[in-house]
Amino acid sequence: MYNSEDENYKIMETVEEKELFIDCYFSLIGDYNFIAALTRFKNKTGFGIEDIMILFYPDYEEWEKYRCKENEVALLMYYPAAEEDTIGYMDFEQFYPYVYHYGQKFILKHPEKKEEVTRLLKEIKESWGI
Repeated sequence: MYNSEDENYKIMETVEEKELFIDCYFSLIGDYNFIAALTRFKNKTGFGIEDIMILFYPDYEEWEKYRCKENEVALLMYYPAAEEDTIGYMDFEQFYPYVYHYGQKFILKHPEKKEEVTRLLKEIKESWGI
């Protein structure tokens, strides 16, 4: 990922903005990519589709201005998915309940994947130290 000195993001400040982003994110990745996203999250590696992504500290270069902290995720939405390039941050403890919630929704639709998703959710929690 690259951001130059003159690149600026609109910052998501409110919980409502972040929840709207998370809703859009999980809708966009859909069922087809859900397990791939969880697998990447477990390894603290970002995942996204088109102009919406969630990134982790190792996804950034040291010098990048908008780099998240080691215990955070960066919520990124680029134009045209948003009116302007937008970024927000959530620490692992704030973000995990959303991952868990969408995991449970996925399991309801795909009960045959319950064991795998439950295992990944547990591994994410351990990997993130929560």
